[in-house]
Amino acid sequence: MKRIRTVLYVLMFSPSVVTALVFGFLPERIPAHYGFDGMVTRYGSRWEAFIFPLATIGFGFFMLFMARFSRKHESEGNHNNEKVLLISAIVFMIVFNVLTLHSLYTSYKQVDDLYSATDPMRMIFSLLGLSFVVVGNFMPKLKRNSIMGLRTKWSLSSDEAWRKSQRFGGISFIVTGVLLLVGNVFLFTSIRSFFCSLALILVTVAVCVIYSYRVAQNPKYRT
Repeated sequence: MKRIRTVLYVLMFSPSVVTALVFGFLPERIPAHYGFDGMVTRYGSRWEAFIFPLATIGFGFFMLFMARFSRKHESEGNHNNEKVLLISAIVFMIVFNVLTLHSLYTSYKQVDDLYSATDPMRMIFSLLGLSFVVVGNFMPKLKRNSIMGLRTKWSLSSDEAWRKSQRFGGISFIVTGVLLLVGNVFLFTSIRSFFCSLALILVTVAVCVIYSYRVAQNPKYRT
């Protein structure tokens, strides 16, 4: 567990360190906000390059707090939920690190049109797809808790309903993650990437919730 925490801390602070190292090379005025069409809508000071890295640190500490909270609510000697939370946090930190590098690139190059340089929608949802695959692999290992997993009032109704819901949710997340990766790498582009990926995620969530309801309605899975 100590090694996992070390990796998490490194990923938490890496964006700030990298940003500090390249800060002197950034122009005084950088693109600070892009519209939905990928065009710059506002320029700002290069100091704004630290906003994302600081948000990364904040989110990292939030995940550490949730992991510690989860540990307090687990049975003695069982730290499975805490481990899953920390690994999930590492996955999200990797995503934030990639996005920070992308932001520094667009700032340094003063990119006016995101889609002319990169396709951020495809990149974001590809990374999200990878996250879904990793999280999906760990969902079946989660014990019933009040923090993470496929949590509905139906999945929480009994241990067996929880187990079956997490297993189904894990498989669904893995399939969705693969589809997001394949779709955004080979099929979707720009705005289509956003709408297709969002629709896929919403359908997955809806199917998982319906499944947890159906499982809870089975008399043998009720408490």
